Amino acid sequence: MKIYEKVYEYYINQIRNGGLEIGQKMPSIRECEKSLDVSKTSVETAYQQLAADGYIYSVEKVGFFVSEMAKRNHLEDKAATNSKISEDRIIKYDFATIGEDKLVSCLDLWRRYMKSALRQEDRLLSYADNQGEEDLREEIVKYVRRTRNIICTKEDVVIGAGFQNLLQILIALVPGERTISFPTKDFIEGATTFKNAGFEVAYRNKESHVIYVAPSYMTKWGEVMTMKRRRELINHAIKNNHLIIEDDYQNDFVFSTKATPSLYALTGGENTAFLGSFSRVLLPSVRISYLILPKGVREKYQGIKPYYNQTASKAEQIALSQFLRDGHLRRHLKKIKRLYGEKRQRLQQCVEKKFGDNTEILFGDSGMEMGILIREPNVKERLEKSSVKVTILQKEKDDVLILLSCSKISEENIEKGIEELQKSISKE
Repeated sequence: MKIYEKVYEYYINQIRNGGLEIGQKMPSIRECEKSLDVSKTSVETAYQQLAADGYIYSVEKVGFFVSEMAKRNHLEDKAATNSKISEDRIIKYDFATIGEDKLVSCLDLWRRYMKSALRQEDRLLSYADNQGEEDLREEIVKYVRRTRNIICTKEDVVIGAGFQNLLQILIALVPGERTISFPTKDFIEGATTFKNAGFEVAYRNKESHVIYVAPSYMTKWGEVMTMKRRRELINHAIKNNHLIIEDDYQNDFVFSTKATPSLYALTGGENTAFLGSFSRVLLPSVRISYLILPKGVREKYQGIKPYYNQTASKAEQIALSQFLRDGHLRRHLKKIKRLYGEKRQRLQQCVEKKFGDNTEILFGDSGMEMGILIREPNVKERLEKSSVKVTILQKEKDDVLILLSCSKISEENIEKGIEELQKSISKE
C-alpha cells in the first residue's frame, strides 16, 4: 500500500470511528505531515482522493472539512451491518458504494473551468455574496426551469455548501409551530439540524408543521412519489398552512417512469421550499447546493441575509456558472444517464437470472438501486465474509433485505459480482 493510501485509510477510519464529525475542520496539510510523519505530497494526494470520493470538501482559503456524505455513508453501513467486518476481508465487487463511475467522470473538464475561475483575480479578491454569486444564481434559474419546470428569479435562489447550511437559513424563515416530519430516520443530518434549532422531530407524520420529503427517492431502492400522492400532500399543506421542503435528491436518475412534476412547480412555490445539489450529478467534492425560497419570504430573507455568510467556495461558484452556461452539465447528464441506465438494466437482468425464482426483488423507478429480500438463516453472517460488498438491512430474524447499487461498479463486473453474491448466500 502506498503512503498516500495509508493516509487516506487513516482518515476514513477517523470519520467512521467518530474521531472526525460532520463539519469539523481537517488537520492542515502541514499538521498532518508532522503528526503522521509523511511527505507533503502524500498528504495532498490523500486529501484530493478524500475530496474526490466525497468524504471531505474544501473551503477556499480556510481548509478542508468533513462532508455530510461521509457521515451518511458511515451511518448507513453501520445500521445495515451492525457488526464489525473482518479487516482481512478483500472486496472484489462493490454494490454498496454510491459514487460516480470513472468512465463518465468530468474531472478533467472541471479542472479546466476551475483554472479559468482562479484567473479572475478581481472577483477572487473580494468576499463571496452571502446569497451566492449572481451569475450562478441566474444559471440555476435557467437550469431548474428547463429540468424541473420551476419558475423563479435569481432573488429566490440561495446558494450554500451542503443542505445543512441552507436548512439553517430556512429555519429562520419558518413561522408557526416548531415541528417537522421526515420520511425515515435515514435523514439524520436534516433531523439533527432541526432538532438543534428546537424543533420536535417526527417521522411520517403529516400533522407536523414542516414536512420534509424526497419525492424522487422515497426508498433505498428508488420509489418515486405518485402524482396522486403529490396532489394529496400539496392540498394538505396548503389547507393547514404547512411548509413542504422538497429535497430533489436523485431526480436526475429517474429511469423507469416519466418525469413527474416537482412539488414546487405544482404549487408555484406556495408553502414549498426546494433543495437541489450539484454534488451527485457533477462531482462529490463540489459542495454547492441551492435553496429556492418559498413564495412570500423573499423580503424576510433579505432581512437576515447579512447574518449568514456564504459557505460555498467562490471559485467553484464561478466555475460552475461557466460550466452551466456552456451546456456541459446537460451533456454530462445525458452521458451518465445513458451509462447508468445500461448498468441498471444489466444489474436487473443478472439479479433476475440468479435470484428471480426464489426471492422477492424490489425495483424502484429512480436511482441505480434495487433490493433483494432473502428468507434464509445466517445470510447476514455469510455476506459479511463475502468478497461482495452490499448494504444489508435486517428485517426479521431470518429475513434480510440486500440493497444493490450499480453506480460505482464497472459494467463488466456486474455479472461476476452477482454470481459471487449468489454463491455467498447459498454457501453452507
